[in-house]
Amino acid sequence: MIDHSGSDLPLRENCDPRFPTRVALGTLVGVMTCLLFACMLILMYWLRTGSNGNSLTGDGNGNGTGTGHLAGDGTASVNDANGVADVNRDGDPDASDSATGDHQSSETEELTQKEDAGHGDQTAQSDNGEESGTEPAAAKKKSERESYVIAPLEDLGKVDPGQEEPGKPVAARPPGMFSGRNAEARKKLAASEGGTEGSEAAVELGLSWMAKHQDKDGHWSLHEFNHTGDCDRQCADAGANSDVAATGFGLLPFLGAGYTHKTGKYKSTVKKGLDWLIEDQQKDGTFTHCHGEGYAQGIGSMALCEAYAMTKDPSLKTPAQRAVEFIARAQHKGGGWRYSPGDPGDTSVTGWQVIALRSAQQGGLQIPKQVFPKLNQYLDSVQTDPKGGGYSYMPLSSARTPTMTAEGLLCRIYSSWNTKRPGLEAGVQYLMTHPPKENSEFYYWYYATQVLHHHGGKPWQEWNVAMRELLITLQEKDGHETGSWDPVGGHDVSGGRIYTTSLALLTLEVYYRHKRAYE
Repeated sequence: MIDHSGSDLPLRENCDPRFPTRVALGTLVGVMTCLLFACMLILMYWLRTGSNGNSLTGDGNGNGTGTGHLAGDGTASVNDANGVADVNRDGDPDASDSATGDHQSSETEELTQKEDAGHGDQTAQSDNGEESGTEPAAAKKKSERESYVIAPLEDLGKVDPGQEEPGKPVAARPPGMFSGRNAEARKKLAASEGGTEGSEAAVELGLSWMAKHQDKDGHWSLHEFNHTGDCDRQCADAGANSDVAATGFGLLPFLGAGYTHKTGKYKSTVKKGLDWLIEDQQKDGTFTHCHGEGYAQGIGSMALCEAYAMTKDPSLKTPAQRAVEFIARAQHKGGGWRYSPGDPGDTSVTGWQVIALRSAQQGGLQIPKQVFPKLNQYLDSVQTDPKGGGYSYMPLSSARTPTMTAEGLLCRIYSSWNTKRPGLEAGVQYLMTHPPKENSEFYYWYYATQVLHHHGGKPWQEWNVAMRELLITLQEKDGHETGSWDPVGGHDVSGGRIYTTSLALLTLEVYYRHKRAYE
């Protein structure tokens, strides 16, 4: 027999008689705890994916927003992808619900998938699983989801892979909405989307005039543009004093036509303009010759963000990021922007900030996620009808106007409304009752043309012909003003010739400047 008297092990005779019972109970409790934990995990997984793939939280974070949001809550529901009204808690349809662009698939998990950087996630399967024809609804909706070519809002704040790794090369390829700006794509899109040889010739003539009226230090001036080069006041129609806005207006048509500081015959012109903006920028992201003024901040920021998105030039990243960070900080708690940071918003100033932010997103710059939900709250506040087909200048201030409706609808498109939304269709029909005509405003044409182009179809075809031919006709053909456009009315007078020429060029570049949101 082995003697355990000197061992640390206890003798069986000295063991507590309750020891075996305690071991058995402890083992049973451990097994039951594991089983309960496993059941909880299975239940959580089933709740998350088994009920149409919707998250319980409904927080609009890109993981499934669910349906049934109330109007104006700044979140997207499955019905936003379908273009139908949400239903409130009382069961009444509410067509004024806003969509922020978390592009969530609505039905089966099989249809839920991540899209490419230039696509959104907008699809829903019909209740019965098929359409009246032979094509299954799931396949049709999947195709529609993949047709949203603007990067989804859930990617806001993400940094492009490789951007933070020193020395790692990054392809200088225009992403998403800017992918039509290279020479080959520009030519094809101009031909297929409704441009003509005449419209393209007008663009090149206008860019030539714009280049000749750039100051030698790189900036453009709304009020002293006719003091530059050999103009010597031969061109009329000076505008207000805002060199940052003027420089943004000067750069944007070159970038819109695919000319950057890296490529094209206007490399020097674009580089000098960008260098001037960077030099003029302050540490907080605003500009010395801007002083936080909303219009100028948005327009100057657009130029920096577009140039960075198109070229991925590292020297532009920090200035562009600073510019949009200032815009985000300047947003009013009600979701809009105005002349100074924190001012209650107006639709006119807000539109410029929205496109600047979207341009920043396309370049992979970081934007706070709350910016676009707050924007939708503002758009709800200036919406003049239940569907969202009309917009006013400020909340509770006035009835809808064509210009504010065009700008509001474009903001809706860039915050993820799709072509099925009743509000977009109603708004387009309203704009079609105010077609392009002489003595109207370039500002209206600029925004309405973009909305119609994104919408497409017969309204776009009718609008395009009228807009294109009118702008070609109005372009100056004689003297030193050749290639530019006269201000024709409204705010055009305060902007002056640089402003109207820029907006006319951007309008004629619509075929390729921003790729269609819906294809």
